[in-house]
Amino acid sequence: MRPFHFLFQATSYLIFLSGILYSCQPKNGDRVILEKMDKTFNVSRFYEPKIKRSEELLHADVKNMDKKRLKEIFETAIFKKDTLAIFNSEGSLPTAFYLESTGGWGTRKLKPVKNFGYRYTTVSYNEEKDTIALFNGVSFPALTMAEDQGGKFAYLNAMKSSKNKDDFDKIHRYLQKNYTALKLQNDVGGSIEGWESEDFYYFLLKKNRREEQIFSFGEDEDNEPAITEIVDIRLEIYGKMYIQTMRKEHVYLPDYIPNGNE
Repeated sequence: MRPFHFLFQATSYLIFLSGILYSCQPKNGDRVILEKMDKTFNVSRFYEPKIKRSEELLHADVKNMDKKRLKEIFETAIFKKDTLAIFNSEGSLPTAFYLESTGGWGTRKLKPVKNFGYRYTTVSYNEEKDTIALFNGVSFPALTMAEDQGGKFAYLNAMKSSKNKDDFDKIHRYLQKNYTALKLQNDVGGSIEGWESEDFYYFLLKKNRREEQIFSFGEDEDNEPAITEIVDIRLEIYGKMYIQTMRKEHVYLPDYIPNGNE
């Protein structure tokens, strides 16, 4: 009985340990927890069901649907997948090449130097209801993510327009506490800050704006329109291996991204 007892204890421990490790990973489900993401994150696995669902909705026969079904479709976030390729800049940029979708209006007729990978984009979404990513508890309804042809994570951009000024502060505090601050170039501007971890570069951008209430037909326009303060937040995460590859290939990158050896 003792060997069986030992085997039972060992198996239970392994199950318990695997449960802990799994709970610490970002889920390849409906949402990704960005601060738990590592360089092994499977981009295509995360987006595959979303792309499939989007294609089904886009090809659905809306003529024969009832109002409830139509409402469901119009309120569902839509995603698309593009092929990313390296193109010759032909002197229009300070680098010899740039990375862009092969289906873009400026590239669809061009011949790429070579293919790089794939980009997944949130095309339509509900700012108030949808959440595809979280960072320190702050939800993001829109997410763009890219991978190379080998399936390795390249970069992501998470975006949201928030009426809660604490959202930006929560993200900023976490980045400041957990990662090493980068010294960006002076000409970048004060609205961008950067940090780095062992595998990633993080950049946080914000833009403050004011939004006026739009009166509906029949409402009294003599009343002073309500003003809402909005903060447009953009969190960018770049894999360091991706940056090194782009530098090696002489592909254009934003000025605030450091060289791979900095």
